[in-house]
Amino acid sequence: MMKLNRHYWRVAGWSLVLGLMLLPLIAMQFSDGVDWTPGDFIVAGVLLGGTGLMIELGVRLSASLSYRLGIIMATLTSLLLLWINLAVGVIGPEDNPINGLYSLLVAMVLIAALLLRGRANGLRNLFIATAIAQMTVVLTALLLSAVPLLLPVVVLNIAFALLWLIAAGLFHHACGAHN
Repeated sequence: MMKLNRHYWRVAGWSLVLGLMLLPLIAMQFSDGVDWTPGDFIVAGVLLGGTGLMIELGVRLSASLSYRLGIIMATLTSLLLLWINLAVGVIGPEDNPINGLYSLLVAMVLIAALLLRGRANGLRNLFIATAIAQMTVVLTALLLSAVPLLLPVVVLNIAFALLWLIAAGLFHHACGAHN
């Protein structure tokens, strides 16, 4: 029964990835407001496929529900941060050089998570540090006067920091079951 249940989750997850890839293609048939290039589809495919793969591999590291939810939370937070950053930019337009720090942040999280080999206590500390780094990026932008709309940018960064902290909390809970 457990294997059958896992199969349904896998099919549902990869179907969601495929559905998300098809949405802009379908929307382009009915609206001039959606105009994706082949490059846009490639980037979306890499991001969504990479997200699916990271979740798929990450949930295999532990049977702990908290650990699995932590993997899902951290991976989806990474995807959302990258997607927003590529689409419109977190700080001003997407070509603002400060926005590159967000992509660097996600890249560093991925590398650190791999180096930690999925250990829950290490991932807990990583995501606490990531929340601090998230806020450091926006504080850097504020100090460099690179933030056009102060309140929305700060609120968005606080929201991302909270998502990183939720992932850290899930890994903290999982520490008893997976070290």
